[in-house]
Amino acid sequence: MDDTQTVLSETFACNAATAATLAARARLRQWTAHSVIVAAERAHDHVHVLVDGQARMMAFAIDGRLVAIEDYGRGDLLGEATLFEPDAAGHDIAAVIASTSAAFGHAVFLDLMTNYSCVALAVSRRLVARLSRITQRMVEGATLSANGRIHAELLRQAQASEDLTIRPPPVLSQFALHVQSTRETVSRAINALEKRGIITRDEHGLRVVAPHRLEELIY
Repeated sequence: MDDTQTVLSETFACNAATAATLAARARLRQWTAHSVIVAAERAHDHVHVLVDGQARMMAFAIDGRLVAIEDYGRGDLLGEATLFEPDAAGHDIAAVIASTSAAFGHAVFLDLMTNYSCVALAVSRRLVARLSRITQRMVEGATLSANGRIHAELLRQAQASEDLTIRPPPVLSQFALHVQSTRETVSRAINALEKRGIITRDEHGLRVVAPHRLEELIY
């Protein structure tokens, strides 16, 4: 399988033959860094599967700060919210770096969901998982201090790997956007954790050495 078929097979948990069928009905789109893939101000008529690269949904807070709502990587769906409401994009999703997506017209994608249960199930699972993440961030934003949000996000990202290591180490400015804080606050919090021996870091990654101690600092 070529790379596009491999990504589609992984995204929709389908066999090689089905992945080839899906790939044949998609159009590959190339995106330069910072180009808008899904725009809030215009009707959108495609669903994208990110084949390569990285994308991000951003929004402005009431105080004018730019806040990262969600990051997208290889295999993630973009624009599926507009399947039934073309004007429902809500916020721009833009490429962070040069990226490639497999774009499906709405009619095509709905037809695939109807005829391939693996596509419909994958969309459902991802929507539920995304809603869960967004709800969790909303709760944390309302109930945790800035340091609490930083500690929670560090633990969440570390637990995504088997050895509790975030690779590559987080870019502080981007991490700050995720937790609705400032780069300076994130830097101070991470330095404090390192001094207490809760985390270690080098140029290759940031490792949580004492996850239970970090969890205690969230609340």
